[in-house]
Amino acid sequence: MTAPQAISSPHATTSIRHAFRTWRAEIGVSFGLLSLVAFFSAIAPNFATVANADSVLLQVSVPAIIAVGMTMVIIAGEIDLSVGAGVGLAGTLFALVIVQRGLPIWLGGLCVLAAAAAIGAAIGGLRVLWGIPSFITTIGLLSAVRGLAFLISDSVTIGPLPSSLESLWYGKVGGIGVPILIMLATIVIGGVTLSQTRFGRHLYALGGNSVTASRYGIPVARMRVYVFIIVQCLAAIGGILYAVRLNGGSATVGDLLELDVIAAVIVGGTSLSGGGGRIAGTVIGVLFVAVLRNGMVLMGIDPIVFMIAQGLVIILAVWWSSFRRSGTRAE
Repeated sequence: MTAPQAISSPHATTSIRHAFRTWRAEIGVSFGLLSLVAFFSAIAPNFATVANADSVLLQVSVPAIIAVGMTMVIIAGEIDLSVGAGVGLAGTLFALVIVQRGLPIWLGGLCVLAAAAAIGAAIGGLRVLWGIPSFITTIGLLSAVRGLAFLISDSVTIGPLPSSLESLWYGKVGGIGVPILIMLATIVIGGVTLSQTRFGRHLYALGGNSVTASRYGIPVARMRVYVFIIVQCLAAIGGILYAVRLNGGSATVGDLLELDVIAAVIVGGTSLSGGGGRIAGTVIGVLFVAVLRNGMVLMGIDPIVFMIAQGLVIILAVWWSSFRRSGTRAE
């Protein structure tokens, strides 16, 4: 008997090359993540433990939730620098309407989401109607939204929250923390939306070339508004989760969180110029940033050093993205 014939070698080689080209950003950051895990497992005390892994997943839950929306924003060729402030405002507003105004929890949550959607619609409206770049608009809102959170809270923490909310952060289902389950659900919905729906296809087309997308009948203006509403609502969910964790709403919560979120998205391979990126890469990027922070903390390294390292990682990720797109070294 003769051995079964192997799959055509040229065809298999072509498929492997195509898969590598398609997923090379994710492959690269996955290799970096595994290298970090191996490094910290060898030298950082208590890093390679189940308890620490669970702690890392819990810590990344909120940044990952927001990063799903930020991935959509950046794929569309936009940016939102105000999500950290949005987290602080959402938590403060949630505590305000629940504790001081006595609204039911479900109604308070809807009020927070409505406020977040209004902020997102305002960002999108300024971008669409007056052509103001989202970079400029969200820098302004970074300060304005944070200031509003301080104003409505009189610069104090509002709390305590009802004890019935504790399970939203500290509860577990099947041994998995509720915030982690919310994160996983958000990741799955975001991934399916980008890869399997018309909305996702339109989003990639918009980021690739908005003029061409418009000529093909894609509602460019609405798409831009939608992505800002999505990311702001996800930031609001994150703000509510943090408020539950801290048992109160504080305007200072979420400070500089936008850096973690944007760093994760960029490290995960989403192009700042728009039109390219995947939720899978963002998830790996979130874990990369979280493992880097966690390992450095366990080693007793000054948090300031992490800020420096995070900044360098962002610069390298942007350079690598430019290098991949151009095929040559950027000048």
